[in-house]
Amino acid sequence: MKHKIKIMITPSTDKPARHLKINTSVALTMLVALVIVNVSFLINTFYSKNVSDTLSHENTVLSENLMMTQDKIDRLEDINANKTDEIAKLKLSIKTSNDFLVDRLLEMEQTQKYVSQLVVLFNDETTSSVEMPISRSFNRLTQASETAAASDTSEIVIVSPDEKLLSEMDALIATDEISLIINEQSNAYKDLVDTLTKQISYLESRPDFYPTNGTFSSPFGYRSDPITGISTLHSGIDISNQVGTAIYAAGSGIVTYSGYDGNFGNVLIIDHGHGYETAYAHCKTLLYAPGDEVSKGEQVAIMGATGRTTGPHLHFEIRYNKTPINPLKIIQK
Repeated sequence: MKHKIKIMITPSTDKPARHLKINTSVALTMLVALVIVNVSFLINTFYSKNVSDTLSHENTVLSENLMMTQDKIDRLEDINANKTDEIAKLKLSIKTSNDFLVDRLLEMEQTQKYVSQLVVLFNDETTSSVEMPISRSFNRLTQASETAAASDTSEIVIVSPDEKLLSEMDALIATDEISLIINEQSNAYKDLVDTLTKQISYLESRPDFYPTNGTFSSPFGYRSDPITGISTLHSGIDISNQVGTAIYAAGSGIVTYSGYDGNFGNVLIIDHGHGYETAYAHCKTLLYAPGDEVSKGEQVAIMGATGRTTGPHLHFEIRYNKTPINPLKIIQK
């Protein structure tokens, strides 16, 4: 019994206690084994806890990174959606602008044809020689398109619609061809309008309107003076009619003289510009004063017999650069 260990087991019931006798070496061995097992369990528990904590931390970090990545993906998707909308709007805007510019170019082309016809009619009606400006913009645009189409096609390259759109945008920005066309055509039309305006101004000012109704009674040139009988230069033409007959401006201009002038009696002088000047003499009444503007065909005086004359008539003169010229070479009856 010296090397024995007694173990008493007391049941929870009324049964009698049981006694076990175990050898001391066996008991120690079992105790050491239990200690080793408990220590192993304890070490394993600490290791498992550390592993669990590490994994939990890594899982937390991964979860945060996943959330951040998902947020970035969401933002990129929003940006991509916005960019897609912007590209769609840009495409629509470019198409609308392109359609607008093409329509404007077609209108300008039609306008050019219409203006060309008007210029031809204008020249035919007025015996003028106004030239229609020729714009090479349309031809240049067509040639540019044909050149691009006829470029080297030995290598076939597949281009996406977006790349084609961006390429067309770059080409349009680089050459600004449509703006050049519009500017060139606008300048051409502006020059034409300026030319026509000057031409119309000249035609309106040119004293070619027959100044009054009546009988042509005396031509321009040397003649025997009806009062003195001496051969003198008659610097205008005479048109006879009754006192009170209306006298009209032969061209548009500005009245430079309106009053009594000796042998001419009541005389009105109009400066038409472009070197032309007209005089209306022997009038009964003058309807305008110096500085007044008058239009071609507008009544400016009333026929009379004032000054040195043998009867009521209009003495009409046209002066070019202050020199009298034959009115019959200009006025249209």
